[in-house]
Amino acid sequence: MFSFCSLKTLINSRKNAKYEEIMKKMRIFKFWNESGDEKEKEAMSLKKATMSVQGDFKDKVIGVEYISKKGKKIVDSVKIPVGRKIRQSIIIEQKRLARKAALEARQRG
Repeated sequence: MFSFCSLKTLINSRKNAKYEEIMKKMRIFKFWNESGDEKEKEAMSLKKATMSVQGDFKDKVIGVEYISKKGKKIVDSVKIPVGRKIRQSIIIEQKRLARKAALEARQRG
């Protein structure tokens, strides 16, 4: 029979193995923009990784590189912001910049 210590290590090793199986789903996503800023994020899905990183970039489109479940290296571009709720502050800022550009165009012309 097992002694108490070996039984305990056996149980712990099974827990670690189970934890490692769960963590296999995690993938590393590399994001970048046109100006060269890069960010690395570990997440289970592209959407979750994009949602966590989108606040760091001011661009509308960012590049992403990751390895799929089947082992293929994928390089793609993603439109941001992504998610259920697009922050109203972004929309308001875009309208303000559009009004400012229109006002400057009128003053020049």
